Amino acid sequence: MNALAQVLIFDKVNATNKTIEQLTDELIAAKADELKANQRRVQIEEQIIQMLGSKEEGAQSHKLANGLKVTITGKLSYRADMDMLQVLANALPMDMVPIKAEPKLDETGVKWLRANRPDLYEAIAPAITVKPAKTSVEVKA
Repeated sequence: MNALAQVLIFDKVNATNKTIEQLTDELIAAKADELKANQRRVQIEEQIIQMLGSKEEGAQSHKLANGLKVTITGKLSYRADMDMLQVLANALPMDMVPIKAEPKLDETGVKWLRANRPDLYEAIAPAITVKPAKTSVEVKA
């Protein structure tokens, strides 16, 4: 793409007539504001939890005097040493073993097939949906 085409595309996208430097400065400031807002939100949530309490696991709702309803949900995160769990789970009845075997798409493998072996990718393509994800912008000093 030549320089004139790049300028025309940039002008079309840059309807605010700001420079790229101004836009990146605004992006950095917006991300800082977002971080501050997130920290403030977490701080307020912690205060609400201190006032109303929470269950270790499960939801608890509270009706407030102003008509709002606050629901506090406690959660536990479970992780396992899968090698050890598989050995220990042999002592359990088969229908009580808490281990899942879930088929999951190997995105790296699919990307490789699509780029390098389109003949093989074509055979599985009807089962795969490919759509654009959010494009990210990173600014570094």
